[in-house]
Amino acid sequence: MERQVSNRYRLIEPLGEGGMGIVWRAYDELLDRTVAIKEVRYSGIGDAKRSELNSRTIREARAAGRLDHPSVVIIHDVIEEDGRPWIVMQLVRSRSLAEVIREQGPLPVGQAALIGSRVLDALRAAHATGVLHRDVKPENVLLADDGRVVLTDFGIAALEAEAGLTATGGLVGTPAYMPPERLNGEPARPESDLWSLGATLYTAVEGEPPFRRDSWAATVAAVLRDEPRPPARAGALTPLIMGLLRRDPAARISAEQAAEMLRAAAAEPYRTMPLQAPRRARRRSVRWPAIGGGLALVAALGAGGVVLVNQQQHTTPPPTPAPTQTPPQTPTRTQTTSPTATPTKSPKPTVNPLPAGWRLLTNAEGRFSIGIPQGWQAKKNPKRASISASGPDSSGTLIVEWTAPENGWTSAVAHWRDVEQQIKDQGAVDYTRLGIMPVRYLGMQAADWEFTRKNGQGTLIHVLNRGFRTADGRTYAVYWETPDADWDTNRHYFDTFTETFRPR
Repeated sequence: MERQVSNRYRLIEPLGEGGMGIVWRAYDELLDRTVAIKEVRYSGIGDAKRSELNSRTIREARAAGRLDHPSVVIIHDVIEEDGRPWIVMQLVRSRSLAEVIREQGPLPVGQAALIGSRVLDALRAAHATGVLHRDVKPENVLLADDGRVVLTDFGIAALEAEAGLTATGGLVGTPAYMPPERLNGEPARPESDLWSLGATLYTAVEGEPPFRRDSWAATVAAVLRDEPRPPARAGALTPLIMGLLRRDPAARISAEQAAEMLRAAAAEPYRTMPLQAPRRARRRSVRWPAIGGGLALVAALGAGGVVLVNQQQHTTPPPTPAPTQTPPQTPTRTQTTSPTATPTKSPKPTVNPLPAGWRLLTNAEGRFSIGIPQGWQAKKNPKRASISASGPDSSGTLIVEWTAPENGWTSAVAHWRDVEQQIKDQGAVDYTRLGIMPVRYLGMQAADWEFTRKNGQGTLIHVLNRGFRTADGRTYAVYWETPDADWDTNRHYFDTFTETFRPR
C-alpha cells in the first residue's frame, strides 16, 4: 500500500538517500501537483536529543521557507509525523552539479562562473535574512531543465551540521566541502558558506575537490592543515577560488568581491565550445529600429533573429495591444514530465498553471502562448516577427521573437556567440557578457545569453535572453531586460515567462 504523509502527500518513489534521510517523489493530492519530500532521520541518539533535533529542524526549515529567490528551492510545507520531520519542497527537474561533473568532466570556466554566481546570489539572499546553508557542495547545486541554477537543502543542511557528532563520534557532513572552523567545532557563519562555495567552484573546474584524500580522516586533516592544491584549469577563477579557501574566515574574499569576480570570469569564453560558429544561412546586418519608443539593436542571423533592446527611459504601459492578443483564459492544469534526451517533436500546446494575477497571451502569427501579469499590455512590432510586453508594476520589458522554419543554426550557444561577435564587429559599446550557458528547455537544446549594456541615458541594462529551435525548425528568443539596479527584484519574471511559454 502506498504511504501517505499528513493525509495529503502520497509517496511515489525514492529519489535519493543520504546519511540524514530519504528524498521522495510525492504527489500533493490537495493541490494536484508533484513535489519532493525529504524524510529527515536522526539515528544513533536518544529520544530526548532526537526530539530536540526534530524541533530545531522544523524551525530552521520554516525559516528557510520564507526565502523568496529563484535560485533557492521552494519549501512548501513542514510536517512532523512518526517522530521525524518531513520537508515538502518544490520538485526541481534537474541534474545536480555533481552528476554533471561525473558525466562530463570539468566545466568550462565561464559556465562554472555563471553557476557560482547564481549560487552566491542565493547565499547572499539567505544570509541577509539570517539563514545559513552549512552544506554547500555540488550535490546540493541543481542545474534545472528550465535553465535555473537552484541551491537545495536549505534549513535541512543547517540542522545536519548543528547535530555535530553522531553517537559514534563521526562528524555529519562532507568534509571535503566543510570549512576549517566547522571541523574545529566552531559555529558556522556566512564566511563558512563562502568557503564551501570556493570548494564547489574548485571541483567544478578541476573535476575533484581541493582536499580530496584517500580516507575521511586524511581529508579532514588536509582541510585543517594543508594549503589547497593550486588549480590547473580555473583560469580567471583562480584568484577567487584561492581567496575563498583561506583558512582564516576573516581573511576570505567577501561576498561582494566574489560577486564582481564571478561576473568578470563568466565573460570568459567556454573552452569546450567551438570558437568558430558553423556555416549557416546568409548573414544580415545589425540595425537599430525603433521599438516601444526606444532603440533596439536587432541582429538577424539566418533562421532566427535576436533582439537586444536598448530601452530609453521606461514609461508606463505601451500602446494598444497587438491584434493577436486574446482575452484572459483559464489555463488547463497539466502534469509536467521530464524532457526527453533529444527533441523529437514540438511540445504539445498545453500550459502550466499560471501564477495568481497572471493571464495567458496567445499569438497566432508566432504560434506560441505565454503568461504575462494582469495589467500588462503587448504590442506587435510592425517591422519584425516579435512582440513586446510591459506593465506598470515592473521596470522590465519582455520581448518574444520568432521565425518561420528554414535552414539555419543548430547550436543555440554557437548562434548567440556568432551574434555577439557581429555586435562587437559593428562597434557596440558598453556591452559586457555575463555568460552564454547551454540549457535544456522543453525537451530541446537551448542557450541563455546574459549580458549588460548601457542605454541612451547611460543606465546599465541587464538582459537575459533564451534562444532555442523547435524540431520543426521554428526559432524563438524569449528576452527579458530591466535596469541592472532592479535585476534582483525583477529576475523572477524571466523564470515565469519561460515556465509558461509554449510553442503551438
